[in-house]
Amino acid sequence: MFKPTLEHQDNWGKCKEENVKEYRGHVEKFANLLQEAAASLQKVEELPMPDAKHENIGATSAAFAKAAVESDVVAHFESIVERWCSQTEHMLEEKQPPAKDAEDVGPDSEFDFWRGRMARFNNVAEQLKKPIARVVIGVLTTAKSKILRRWKTCDNGITDALNEAKDNVKYLSTLEKYTEPLKSGTPEQIIEGLPALMNNVKMMLTIARYYSTQEHMTTLFVKITNQMIKTCRKGIEYVDGEKKRLWDQDHEDLLKRLEMSLKLNDAYQELYRVTKEKLQTQPKVKQFDFNESRIFGKFDLYCKRVQKLMDMFTTIVQFSALANNKVEGMEALIAQFFSLVDDFKRKQYDLLDYTKNAFDRDFLEYNVNIAELETMLQGFINASFENITSTEHALTLLKQFETILQRETLKSDLDSKYTVIFHNYGLDLETVQKIYDKQKNLPPTVRNSPPVAGNLIWARQLLRRIEDPMKKFQANKNIMTTKESKKIIKTYNK
Repeated sequence: MFKPTLEHQDNWGKCKEENVKEYRGHVEKFANLLQEAAASLQKVEELPMPDAKHENIGATSAAFAKAAVESDVVAHFESIVERWCSQTEHMLEEKQPPAKDAEDVGPDSEFDFWRGRMARFNNVAEQLKKPIARVVIGVLTTAKSKILRRWKTCDNGITDALNEAKDNVKYLSTLEKYTEPLKSGTPEQIIEGLPALMNNVKMMLTIARYYSTQEHMTTLFVKITNQMIKTCRKGIEYVDGEKKRLWDQDHEDLLKRLEMSLKLNDAYQELYRVTKEKLQTQPKVKQFDFNESRIFGKFDLYCKRVQKLMDMFTTIVQFSALANNKVEGMEALIAQFFSLVDDFKRKQYDLLDYTKNAFDRDFLEYNVNIAELETMLQGFINASFENITSTEHALTLLKQFETILQRETLKSDLDSKYTVIFHNYGLDLETVQKIYDKQKNLPPTVRNSPPVAGNLIWARQLLRRIEDPMKKFQANKNIMTTKESKKIIKTYNK
């Protein structure tokens, strides 16, 4: 009743947007808790109790002894206890759902399972405290019934299961606030909260009585990983609260959000390993000896898909920039590229669904075609530089391509161009040196200019010819540290 009203509330007075968001989050969480409690009540086990005619048996030793000699009473009570045994044995055998490693199952399912289990066993324990239940056990104990051996095992099992559930709920409830950002936050916020989350998981491992088993802890980590993947995907697929195809999004913004998935995976695994190494310095405490391939395997697979998508959309950004810059002579190559992209857009599968390998097959074929286009592009770039004799013009063209080309293969090819241009610059220096030596005594000057001013203009032209390119070369540390560069720098400093 109140939740829809709050969701449509627009006027929050002086409350800031983040406070409103936090308040709505608490309301949502409280509503979920109520739903869980209602669901748990529906699943409670109702133990059968004796017929009404036996309710007059008193809870005294004399009453127990009198009832114990009546065979029909004993038989009826034994049938009741046998049903108790069957029901509680079934409850004790209940395990978590087998699909606990499913991609969409986060840590909330762990909290729900143990809260539900605690509620069910607590309900059974309360029913067994009823006076009539005590009468049943009292009469059968006096009659030395054989069913009591089986019931004793069940009764002990109920006590242990309830203690386990209560203890697990206690520690998981403490952890719950640290897992909240996994569901409602961004990858950046998750990274920020990882140290506190990992520290609390480590605390559970070292002090929790029941939950600190390898199976429980591994399951918890797997579910944390699942939620991270789910949140990363949501952050990529949704823009301003609206789900959009990756093709329809701003590609440069998309690349940043894709990269955050990789950063989160790296930060998560790094913090896990740091925590593991710290525990290894304390050999007496429990260690992070968990199945890491099970914990991180799906995240790694997801990130491999993300890397492929980043490669694809980086190429799209690159060729879009080439198209926008209208580089003469590249029209056919650009048209061929966008034809490949249009073919890919027609595929019906979810690009982020790393469990489906149809994308991988198509991406392999796409990469083969892109490699051919990039070979053609490299040829075009090489031909462009061959026709340029001026160092200044060569650097200008190189800078233009650097701002456009994003792929590593093309970037490395451009880096090699610096070496060639720098070598040619060295030849320019020698040419300028010869011109200076030859003309310094009688420089060519502008007609009608004063001798001193004309000489200065001539000298500055020569200086600008060698100084402007050197400023650009100095920004490239790789060039300036080579052995050959030292010789050119020495010539320049003369």
